[in-house]
Order: sequence, then C-alpha cells, then structure tokens
Amino acid sequence: MRTSFRRFRARMRTVQRKAVTLVVYGWQGNDPGTLAWVFPSLHAALRAVRALRNAIGWLIIRGKKAVENDVDVAALRRAGAVLVEHMA
Repeated sequence: MRTSFRRFRARMRTVQRKAVTLVVYGWQGNDPGTLAWVFPSLHAALRAVRALRNAIGWLIIRGKKAVENDVDVAALRRAGAVLVEHMA
C-alpha cells in the first residue's frame, strides 16, 4: 500500500471520531437557504446527507462551526477545513 494512502487513511480515521459540521448550501426545488448541523462524526454526517434527498450542494467541514447566510466555499477550501464536498 502506498505511503500517501496510509497517511490519508490514518487521518480520516482520526477525523471520523471528531465533531464535524454539515453545511447544505444548494437545494433542488424548495430552497430554505444555507443550513448547518453539527454531528459527532464524519460517518454520522454522511448518513444524514444521504437522507436529505433534495440537497444538491453540500460540504462537511472540521469542527463545530456556526455557518450563516452565504458560504464562502473557496475560503473554507483554502483554510483546509473541507473534508468532503458535493455539488451536483
């Protein structure tokens, strides 16, 4: 197994045990605006986003963050806070 993959896998295991914030900023159909929820783990956030069938733009960031109104996705990427991102 490649060394870089081992490091990535070890880092993701650590992240899975820490709190994350799911931010949904894109919706299909009804658009309630940007919404965010804190989850105890990455796995829990991924399960939750699968249940949100009309969420088309979302990201999961490290830690417990309060997100309001428009999300500056580029700034979150530059800060290295984005763990998983999806935009359909």
